[in-house]
Amino acid sequence: MRGRDRSRSRSQSDEMHNKAGRVPPQAVDVEKSVLGAMMLEREAIPKAIQVISADAFYSAKHEKIYTAMLNLFERGNPVDLVTLTNELKRNDDLDDVGGGYYLSELTTEVASAANVEYHARIIAEKSLLRKMIETMTTVVGQAYEPGADAFELLDEAESKIFQVSDNQLRKAASPINEVVKDTLEQLESIHGQEGGITGVPSGFRKLDDLTSGWQPSDLIIIAARPSMGKCLGRGTPVMMADGTVKPVETIMVGDQLMGDDGTPRTVQSLARGREPMYWVRQKRGIDYRVNESHILSLKKSQSEGARARGSITDIPVHEYLQKSDKWKNDNKGFKAPASFPDQPVPLDPYFLGLWLGDGKADNARIYTTDDEVVDYLQTFAKERGDTVSVHDEHRPCPAYLVKSGERGTVATRNAVQATLRDLDLLNNKHIPQCYLGNSRAKRLRLLAGLIDSDGHLNRGYGGTYEITQSSNQLAHQIKFLCDTLGYRTSLTAKTARIASTGYESEVYRVRFNGNVDEIPVRIPRKQATPWTDQRNWRVTGIEVERDGVGDYYGFTLNGNGRFLLADGTVTHNTAFSLACGLNAATHPENPASVAIFSLEMGAQQLAQRLLTSEARVDAQRARTGRMKDDDWQKLARAAGKLSDASLFIDDTPGLSVLELRAKCRRLKAEHGLDLVVVDYLQLMQASASKRTQNREQEIAHISRSLKGLAKELDVPVLALSQLNRGVENRGGDKRPQLSDLRESGSIEQDADVVAFIYRAERYGITVDDQGNSTEGLAEIIIGKQRNGPIGTVELAFVDRYARFENLTTRYDNNSGGAGQGGGFNDGGGDSLPPFNGDGGGAIPEPPPDDEEAPF
Repeated sequence: MRGRDRSRSRSQSDEMHNKAGRVPPQAVDVEKSVLGAMMLEREAIPKAIQVISADAFYSAKHEKIYTAMLNLFERGNPVDLVTLTNELKRNDDLDDVGGGYYLSELTTEVASAANVEYHARIIAEKSLLRKMIETMTTVVGQAYEPGADAFELLDEAESKIFQVSDNQLRKAASPINEVVKDTLEQLESIHGQEGGITGVPSGFRKLDDLTSGWQPSDLIIIAARPSMGKCLGRGTPVMMADGTVKPVETIMVGDQLMGDDGTPRTVQSLARGREPMYWVRQKRGIDYRVNESHILSLKKSQSEGARARGSITDIPVHEYLQKSDKWKNDNKGFKAPASFPDQPVPLDPYFLGLWLGDGKADNARIYTTDDEVVDYLQTFAKERGDTVSVHDEHRPCPAYLVKSGERGTVATRNAVQATLRDLDLLNNKHIPQCYLGNSRAKRLRLLAGLIDSDGHLNRGYGGTYEITQSSNQLAHQIKFLCDTLGYRTSLTAKTARIASTGYESEVYRVRFNGNVDEIPVRIPRKQATPWTDQRNWRVTGIEVERDGVGDYYGFTLNGNGRFLLADGTVTHNTAFSLACGLNAATHPENPASVAIFSLEMGAQQLAQRLLTSEARVDAQRARTGRMKDDDWQKLARAAGKLSDASLFIDDTPGLSVLELRAKCRRLKAEHGLDLVVVDYLQLMQASASKRTQNREQEIAHISRSLKGLAKELDVPVLALSQLNRGVENRGGDKRPQLSDLRESGSIEQDADVVAFIYRAERYGITVDDQGNSTEGLAEIIIGKQRNGPIGTVELAFVDRYARFENLTTRYDNNSGGAGQGGGFNDGGGDSLPPFNGDGGGAIPEPPPDDEEAPF
């Protein structure tokens, strides 16, 4: 039996090394010793479990034996020769492992179980070496492949190595005397520190008093409701990256939408709810329904002012409604063309366009009187090895048929008419999806065929084409085709009459213009000239009208957040956690090295927010390019302060847990690392091996991984998380609770600190129970702190700077003094809105004496 003991290798690397005359690292005799010890003494089983898993065994039959032992142990059954034999027999594995004789032989391989833990570590080390060989062999093989991308391969290699390191030998429990010694040394090091801040300071005094700063190895969850932008009304048609159209309510996480730059946008999370809704009415585009937080993407159509003509502004609906009529007139909705990859099609798109326009519905005949079309059909047939026959040639409009050989031959089965049948087009004229979602060149050829067969050119400004169809479906597809090409397009229904008979029918007219001279039309009288109108045909005026309360459906996207509706209309898709990171990095006495992973905003967007917040410059003025002279001075000082900070920003979209760990390890080794900020947790991706259909399980894996990262690097990890919509639907007190954490209770379980951000005025609550104003007030509610007290800290929130600040005074409407018309001025001529007035409010802490006025 021993001659058959060696199992053949189960991995590519093993096979390659065997061919080279080398045997992968293994210790089969040690494996026998461990299995024998586990059968002899039950106490040996938990010792082995702490060190190795089933896949650590080199021998396949040893892996099966070990798995059967674990199953018995988990059920509380004895693990001996009899029970193990029955367990393997029950699983039909007994013969595979060598039968009962081999099992009894294992017990003779070891005299005692005393060394089982040491032997188990040998097995684990050999397993780790095999995994390293397998990983590096795979990488080497990929490096030899033609066209290998060195940078992608380097990233994959690093990821795989870190994956191997995640499965390294498990750490044994530490004896209490060592833990007590380390704890006493840590307490001694922090004794007498000023302010009692033993961790990374948040920059908010009262919060630091409660937490002693963010502590190393802690996972801190900052939970709040998202801004809920990018939310559309039910039924709004959204263009997908493959050219199909889906109603917004059917879009799921992982779907890919068409971005405004022609590249896909991946849906990373969903938002659902009911709110007051608004109609966005486009003069030259579809009307669509949104909530007030939806972000409109508008393009400047005039050249005057600070912003250049053509510049894009992303603005929420509620802010748009406050703008002047002049501003609204200067900033219009706009469309963008879609870009799809080239893919093969069974028929030339130009031929299909001719047939859709002037082909016989039940066969492949095409009616035409134009020599250019006839010449094309002759060339088309010749290239296919076919012939063209003419039917009804003496009639005003003869029919042309491309034929392929005799009936029953291979050529006939591949004939044009057979292809039309395979595409389900006979007696069902429509544009197949493989043409609608194809390259721009193929879509232009398809449209040229439609124009040459069934189109009409109205000259003026270069020309406007119109195509009239009796089929509603085909007319809408032609409009979609023109929309994806970026043309200004309209579709109207009208009644067509035949005067001689009085017959009436409803037809559909598609009109489109723009740079239509690019369409490869063959018939000279139908060829457009370049567009001469100075106006941009892709912009359109909009009006926003209030509607009733309704359901909204939204999502977060990677990239710049802009995506296309079905007609090509462009539309769009954290401050406290960023403030904590910025405060830690710029602390005057103990600056920390901080890494911010922004999964929602790009690096420049994030830097702009940090700059305007630090400089106390109105963020809207900065976004619209209307900053004052002293705003630039403030920004310059803030930029200098930020540039000196040890602050690192990563805006990789859809960042996985594995990538996050790899990047943090590298930052720790190269620059030192004191704090990690993740904005935000729900946008992260689980490791590939942990991705499931159950998002809650993925979030649980992500939160556990973040906690593991905090312990491994011994730094606090501060992650922003979303709250459930239930907090907004709850009557009475809307302060968030632990049960409001979104998608997984494991977040609460894994976190060392859970803090909630609550702003009463966000819910229309203007005064609290004591009659004090809630304006400009934010509450940071510590709902859980594993090693400290819970409680609430009040901060000032300056909305136009998106900035949290220390609160010096909380006053009511009877207190007088600062509450009666005072307020803090930022030194730039604009009073902070409004930390004063009849109802009282909150006053942020004034700047230190040694700083200039803006700070």
